[in-house]
Amino acid sequence: MQVRAVSAAAAIVVVALSTAACNPTTKSKASSTPTQVPVATETQADAASPATTTSSQPTASSAPASASATAGTPATSPSAPAPAAGGATIDACSLMTSAQASAINAVTYGAATPGHLVAGIDTCTYANTGKHANVIDIQDLEIQVISLPGCYSELQDANGPGVKVPGVGDDAFGYEIGIEVKLGNRCIQISGLTSAEFRDNYAPDAAMAKIIIAKLS
Repeated sequence: MQVRAVSAAAAIVVVALSTAACNPTTKSKASSTPTQVPVATETQADAASPATTTSSQPTASSAPASASATAGTPATSPSAPAPAAGGATIDACSLMTSAQASAINAVTYGAATPGHLVAGIDTCTYANTGKHANVIDIQDLEIQVISLPGCYSELQDANGPGVKVPGVGDDAFGYEIGIEVKLGNRCIQISGLTSAEFRDNYAPDAAMAKIIIAKLS
């Protein structure tokens, strides 16, 4: 696993994911293409102490009983599912079932395990049971929902330019082991080499991405 630091609108750490080597008897692509994922490093400014002002009067006077100071209460607005700077978590496994992924990829996936890498990056890993239509289809499937500013630019730098995939999110491209999707300020990454990506066929990845997008919308 490689890690390199990249700075964007926020401090972003790029996490590299290793890929499984293709069967040496089959047509091979790059055997290992790191997938880089931006990770937020949160910085917090020290809260400024509220200024206290006092007034003195030459003669003591009592304030009217009806006058009382009230502290202002900030308005509370509902939180977004995943703030751009991270914080709230998403159950990524609730966005797509193992059965849906299995039907799309022609791979039997088992347990789906959610994860929370850091603030702003939530994952789900679908275990590959070894029952698949093609000998290339040996990797686990992983989805990542990345809620960090500048995430798509970082993914483009890491895995682009790739193959343009129209009609998915705001922008999308396929690469060696999956698809990268821009959805507003979020990014969706789906990875796990199958025979489809091996043939530059990203229709299955696009179908899974649309399921996830529908749940996030």
